[in-house]
Amino acid sequence: MTHAATVSRPQIGGLKLESVQAFLVSMIFISSFYVKFEPAACDLFLVAAVVMCVGSGLSLTPAIMPLFLFLLIYNVSGLVSYTLIPDDLLDSKAYLIGLALTSVSGIFIAAYITVDPVNRYNQIMRAYWIGATIGAILGMISYFKIQPLYAFFPDFAGRALGGYKDPNVFSTWLVYPAITMLQGFVLGSLRVRILSVVSFMFIFMALFLAFSRGAWVNAIMAAGIMIFFTFLLSPSNKLRGRIIFSAVAGSFIFAIILGILLSIPATHDLFLDRFTLVKSYDAGETGRFGNQLNSIPILQVLPFGLGPYQFAAVFDLAPHNTFLNSFSSAGWIGGIAYITLIVSDFIVGFRTMLVRTPFQPFSIAVFACLVSVVLQGVQIDTEHWRHLYWMTGIMWGFFAASFAYRKVPMKYSDIAVAWNLRPLERVRRS
Repeated sequence: MTHAATVSRPQIGGLKLESVQAFLVSMIFISSFYVKFEPAACDLFLVAAVVMCVGSGLSLTPAIMPLFLFLLIYNVSGLVSYTLIPDDLLDSKAYLIGLALTSVSGIFIAAYITVDPVNRYNQIMRAYWIGATIGAILGMISYFKIQPLYAFFPDFAGRALGGYKDPNVFSTWLVYPAITMLQGFVLGSLRVRILSVVSFMFIFMALFLAFSRGAWVNAIMAAGIMIFFTFLLSPSNKLRGRIIFSAVAGSFIFAIILGILLSIPATHDLFLDRFTLVKSYDAGETGRFGNQLNSIPILQVLPFGLGPYQFAAVFDLAPHNTFLNSFSSAGWIGGIAYITLIVSDFIVGFRTMLVRTPFQPFSIAVFACLVSVVLQGVQIDTEHWRHLYWMTGIMWGFFAASFAYRKVPMKYSDIAVAWNLRPLERVRRS
């Protein structure tokens, strides 16, 4: 008997440490359907997962150090700006705590994914799909005012809200699971069964009925990028044909579902109202866009910015632009760090997507969703969106793991495994 065979793995209460770690990480995503209170349950599970994984289960490779560095600079810059606020009346500590938690989640997930990208990504996405399905059902309850649960999950001005405080955040939280499920259907890795189809339909309807213009554009852009690169990088012509057929059939089905939803008078009226490109609160000297323009000369002479939440104190309205808010809340250094992080996300994601790895199709999906949600930051504040940092962490984790496949030539069988999205070990044993 070898020495390796005699070494027992760490256990907690009779359970393998790896199982406990996987459970806690999965619960981050499953419990993310309800975030009406801070800290939310998913934040507590994040802290527990970090504690349980510190000794083992993480890989802090040099490849993800830029992510750590940029987020550290952004957080420290925000803290410095906070200390310079003369009279904080908006509880800016909540901003700093939220930013710190989301930043930690991004770094943690990157280090977690790097160890075993295929299996751990599959684990995370299954958990995210469960959480998104529960959240979507709650969104249906809030939109259709289903009693008696409607009292606990009310709508927001006629818009689906579920377990969230803002329909814009709720709907964008649903985009990533919707796109990954869509890719699964297209590639055939997610079987078309009643449970999976019903789950996807709930997620799709909740996303639409939240009536977030930004989320609609986000989802359409992410779907387009995902389909394009999945088709372009596909290893076989047969799969390309399947992608084209699925895209056409899917568009037809979505059109039917939208037609049914818009046949409801209240839904039709709200859709026409939300479909307006520029609302009254967007235009004008003191509207969203006017405030953004008026703030630029002010921020140009304030190296430390206005401080967290102080944009709203000055202009009576949130900036609704994450890039502008990064300079306002964290000063010049923080703003540059955030923009550098975003540019790095795009470069890292694009490079990773082009490498033949068992997780190549996964990287396509996360890249598509990350690009779309980052660009949505032009019209809304996204710096506290948990799912933004989750996707960032997954992308950097894939990037770190992809270096092993740049050094070692890939076999075609491994590439086939990637596109079939089956566990690598199972195929190698067969």
